[in-house]
Amino acid sequence: MIMIYLDNASTTHPLPEAVSEFNLSLAENGYNMGAKYKGANLLHKKYEMLKSRLKEKLGASNGEIVVGASATLLNNLVISSINPKNKGIVAIFSGEHASVLGPAKKLKDNGADVRFIPLTKSGDFDYNYYEELLKEGVRFVGCMHVSNETGQIFDIKRITKLAKEYNPNCLVFSDGVQALAKTKIDLDDLGVDFYTISAHKIGGIIGASALYVRDLLKLKPFIIGGGQEFDLVSGTENYPAFSAFMVALTLGLTNFDENYAKVSKFKEELISELKAQNIEFRINGTLTSPYILNISFYGVRGEALLYALDERGIMVANGSACSSKKRGNVTLESMGLNKIEVDGAVRFSFSAQYDYDAKAIAKIIKEEIDKIKH
Repeated sequence: MIMIYLDNASTTHPLPEAVSEFNLSLAENGYNMGAKYKGANLLHKKYEMLKSRLKEKLGASNGEIVVGASATLLNNLVISSINPKNKGIVAIFSGEHASVLGPAKKLKDNGADVRFIPLTKSGDFDYNYYEELLKEGVRFVGCMHVSNETGQIFDIKRITKLAKEYNPNCLVFSDGVQALAKTKIDLDDLGVDFYTISAHKIGGIIGASALYVRDLLKLKPFIIGGGQEFDLVSGTENYPAFSAFMVALTLGLTNFDENYAKVSKFKEELISELKAQNIEFRINGTLTSPYILNISFYGVRGEALLYALDERGIMVANGSACSSKKRGNVTLESMGLNKIEVDGAVRFSFSAQYDYDAKAIAKIIKEEIDKIKH
């Protein structure tokens, strides 16, 4: 059976170059860089050098890089650093990943004035609601750069500029996991205070993520222990995974235009072929990343279609993997989609690693929809 992987927003398969770097590093850099002998000291210098290179690749002229095992961990670090007793609104985009929404709701339970910014029907950030909040006094804003559900690209520069105009001390946080190497990123230009990224979304190894921090004093220790990562996230550093991350990122940025054009072409072809099959559907989101396509199919439940396609060797999703055990879809519901449209949603997410046959995929989708309907 042919295997067609269309769930790259969940995780990508590691690039061969990243795997080679990981294996080489395991063989040659098997030290705890907190030790005092020469090999460990040299490894620590290499680690810090990689962090500096990462800042350069992200367009950050100042600030620091905090490395952690996952973006979920680092998102929690940022939100947990907010003092719930301080005055001022904490504004969180309602379409965030569960690793932001979860700690934000906990922060609200602990007494913070947390408000959730809704999505518009088109899937965009609701600027009218946002500006009304800013007039009331906002001290922290969180909005992802690219939606993991619909692929919607949000104007982080505009969101940050507005926040700083109303309150120069307002902190702005963006989850950039789905944006890295897929959307142009210049942190100096965006003006954010915090930005998270993750290796396994771009062909790196699971177990390496990073957080850009403009001012370390704005964060509080999250994992106490050996004092690693500025005493914020203690634990022995995973140099092999981080070095592999940098290899994957370098490749992604080097081939950015070629990869972008390739997935854009396939996304357009898939939409065209689905229409040619006379399948009834709606596309969720506007101004979306070419790497993600969220479609509501009419007359069929997305979960049923997911399982049917899996039997044919096509792997898709009907929501974020981190929320897959929960019914409904917060992002689509916030956009005002009705129950039928939410239940019928399927997310396709692409990678330039593969060559997809849009016509063959659309044909299989049509066949499985017809089976489910009858």
